Amino acid sequence: MLNLYKVLGVARNADGAEIKVAFRKLAKVHHPDLHAGDKCAEQRFQMINCAYDILKKPEARAAYDATCARKRAQARRQVKCAAFAMAASFLLTVTSGLMVAGWMRIEGII
Repeated sequence: MLNLYKVLGVARNADGAEIKVAFRKLAKVHHPDLHAGDKCAEQRFQMINCAYDILKKPEARAAYDATCARKRAQARRQVKCAAFAMAASFLLTVTSGLMVAGWMRIEGII
């Protein structure tokens, strides 16, 4: 997911005035009329407009922040799940290795 705050270059706790100033500054720099035929500048301008359209409306901004928070929580859960799986796998490997070593010692192989 694209971080709209980074697109505009503002902090998450920026107020509406800061967002508006950042948008206007970036819009002047990346406006397609200043970069005729440059598709990259045009796409950047569209991203800036999209970010501003969402962050300027309090309801849309709250919904965006909630979605980002949900995705961060989901990513943390996935990391915890992966860490648990790795720990369980390690424990199983060590335990089975110890069991094999014990069996070999009992059988007199070692």
